[in-house]
Amino acid sequence: MAHGAFSDAEDFARARLDALRRFAYLISGSAAEADDLAQIAVVEVWQRWRKARENPEAYARQVIVTRNVSRWRRWRREVPTDEVDHRPDDPAGAVVSNGALWQALQDLGKPERTVVVLHVLYRYTFSEIAGICGEPPGTVSSRYARARRALRAHLGNARPTIRSVRG
Repeated sequence: MAHGAFSDAEDFARARLDALRRFAYLISGSAAEADDLAQIAVVEVWQRWRKARENPEAYARQVIVTRNVSRWRRWRREVPTDEVDHRPDDPAGAVVSNGALWQALQDLGKPERTVVVLHVLYRYTFSEIAGICGEPPGTVSSRYARARRALRAHLGNARPTIRSVRG
């Protein structure tokens, strides 16, 4: 469904909650946190529908990332992960179902994992990610470089192909 094609926030939530949950799962690394983050995002979209209706998906993703950044700054620890359901046509599902890639992402810190998910899967620029996370673009770029080195070291020659999306 195209941006702005939702009749109201309830229509958006019904259509996109599962995709937002998968996105949040990639960002947070925890099914429980993903559920919380996706629900928070849907509520914020609903509360701010006049502002969010132009691109509710992007608005919801920003809420998820912002809330997750707040959590990692507060807790600074990883939470054990659970399985999460996914659709095969979703880029998040491809990562979650690829055991080696999923484990490599889990071995990254939350800030690095967030940058990788936003940049590689969802095609955000470093400047856009910096704006979402409230950090300088140089910090985002450094995190991405560290994450790439760590992923290469973890995955070796096994370089899975991931389809990216933007929207």
